[in-house]
Amino acid sequence: MFFKRQPKESPDELANRLQQEGNIEQLEKELERYNPAKLGAKEKESFYHLRGIAAFQRGDRETAFKRFKEGQRECPDSAEIRFSLGQEYEARGEIEVMLACFDECAFPAVSSQFMLAAARYAYLWGHPDRGAKYLEPIKEGYFQLGIADDHFVYVRGLPFFSQTWSYLVTFAWMQDSYDATDELLSRSKSKLSDYDFDRLGRYYDAHKRSDFGAYVMELAKDLETQDSRFPSGYQRVQLEALRAVDGRDPDSTIRALQSVELGENDFPWLSDIVLIHAARSYWKAGQTDEEATAREQFLSRQQMLFEPDHAYGFAFLDYQEQLRPLYQKNRGEQDSGGNA
Repeated sequence: MFFKRQPKESPDELANRLQQEGNIEQLEKELERYNPAKLGAKEKESFYHLRGIAAFQRGDRETAFKRFKEGQRECPDSAEIRFSLGQEYEARGEIEVMLACFDECAFPAVSSQFMLAAARYAYLWGHPDRGAKYLEPIKEGYFQLGIADDHFVYVRGLPFFSQTWSYLVTFAWMQDSYDATDELLSRSKSKLSDYDFDRLGRYYDAHKRSDFGAYVMELAKDLETQDSRFPSGYQRVQLEALRAVDGRDPDSTIRALQSVELGENDFPWLSDIVLIHAARSYWKAGQTDEEATAREQFLSRQQMLFEPDHAYGFAFLDYQEQLRPLYQKNRGEQDSGGNA
């Protein structure tokens, strides 16, 4: 690597400036001007991490892997580089090494969003115990604040409480034991303020009973009085998804799901919720050909499946459990083709 005169701005400052200027694609080239041997510890860590990220973002996973490996050698205490290296091991199908990397990462040394991603990988590969472990420091973060209000926790670097909670319920479901989430809900009600834990608990109880009837009525009533000026696609899709859980006729169930009109301010991925519930309805009815068609369409749009909080919130954990082996198989095939 040929180094020019060392720039005055740090690698992080460079990345921020290029991002603001809309020239982030120049980052990789601009980083060539730095000599990492002359950087301080934090700047050196950022240099190696950003070089790997640049390769990752242009789709060169092999170069990204090599750069993160180099970064780990040069900055062995960097949790962020270790996390990114773990992602690359996942892409290569080396799951035990991936988990070992993630085991050495923790919030707040690594951002809460990175640790949610680590928990999502643990979910995809069937390691709910590891997923719950990765979220433990985030969970305790809420109790350190004493408040679970969405805006309050978000500006302090924590995910919405409901997102972390939904991941943990998913892991409890996978392990067939709700002891930990029962205790968490009780503790949250007594220790955290500014949150509707009663409603959270009603959905939780409905999930555990696999009976969403009462919650469907509550949600339908809420929609009747909701201000029409605000997006409601999330709630309307959730309503039809919960109704679909016990739907006996897949065709009528799917028509109801597809009848939900989404506005320009609704999340685009809600249409994929409709799609996976259509596949689930065919699966429950034993219509294998129709299920396969809907399933493949869904997988072409959501290759990593849905995050655990969406699978829990829209009540298709059971069906996505059927898809996790397909994700693992497809990942293995991609790795065989890409790293041969």
